[in-house]
Amino acid sequence: MSLTEKQKTFAHNDDDVVVIIGSGAGGGTLANGLAQQGINTVVLEAGPLHDKADFLADEWASFSQLAWLDPRTTSGSFRLAKDFAGLPAWIVKAVGGTTIHWAGASLRFQPHEFKALSTYGKVDEANLLDWPIGYDDLEPYYAKAEDRMGVTRTNGIGGLPGNNNFKVMHAGAEKLGYSCNTGHMAINSQPRDGRLACQQRGFCFQGCRFGAKWSTLYTELPEGVATGHLEIRPESHVARIEHDKKGRISGVVYFDKDGKEQRQKARVVAVAGNSLETPRMLLNSASSMFPDGLANSSGQVGRNYMRHMTGSVYATFEEQVNMYRGTT
Repeated sequence: MSLTEKQKTFAHNDDDVVVIIGSGAGGGTLANGLAQQGINTVVLEAGPLHDKADFLADEWASFSQLAWLDPRTTSGSFRLAKDFAGLPAWIVKAVGGTTIHWAGASLRFQPHEFKALSTYGKVDEANLLDWPIGYDDLEPYYAKAEDRMGVTRTNGIGGLPGNNNFKVMHAGAEKLGYSCNTGHMAINSQPRDGRLACQQRGFCFQGCRFGAKWSTLYTELPEGVATGHLEIRPESHVARIEHDKKGRISGVVYFDKDGKEQRQKARVVAVAGNSLETPRMLLNSASSMFPDGLANSSGQVGRNYMRHMTGSVYATFEEQVNMYRGTT
């Protein structure tokens, strides 16, 4: 049965609901948390609803199924477009958001990373600042998230088996006297929370067909819908957020799957659209009262974009490695 088939629905003029824009790690988790408290909530998700069985075992074709293909995400003069001209941004446009695509790596910030300016000093063309909170402030929440998501090597949860790439690297590391492991991953190493253990299928980025990798698509959102206090509206692309004469948020304007403009009233709006869509919505919601966009008194909305950095090492071996086998 589809996630939305028997869900409770709320009227467009119901101004008692909380509206959440986006259904990924932030939006989906918040939606479930509110619904569990009996708070009526509507999630507006720009992308469609997929079932786990729909996910493609094809890296390139999966872009067309899951990613934002809008040219604006990879055009223009900003760094993302220069680095990957014409390549869709790997930000998922579907119910579950980028929790469908992510690898599951779940690392805590280290204490010094909360003090970037103090640690590294000023960096040209960057706006480094120290966080107003530190590691100790977040530690209890890290622990709670790790338990909720089933992060391996925490809370007594065993680690994942190594994929074929890891096995090769592990053998070399041991010969050199180094130690390494498969790390902290929000992927079940054993059946947990009604979900299977990892089947080592090898297409983690394309969506986990077995539900072993944590995703709001089949954890937070179904739990929230089951309360009768959560409605998910797929293919609902938000255009702007509205406010009343006093400057208080009053609703959200969006386009439905047929391209028709709709307006959902709200008592509270939470914006959880990802690093590109969230600032777009806030800036597009400019008005005579907020000429620079919503929540932008600092003028920093849409600035200081930070990429998700990764490092990769490739090698050629005499023996067949079959690098695709195992977790991504």
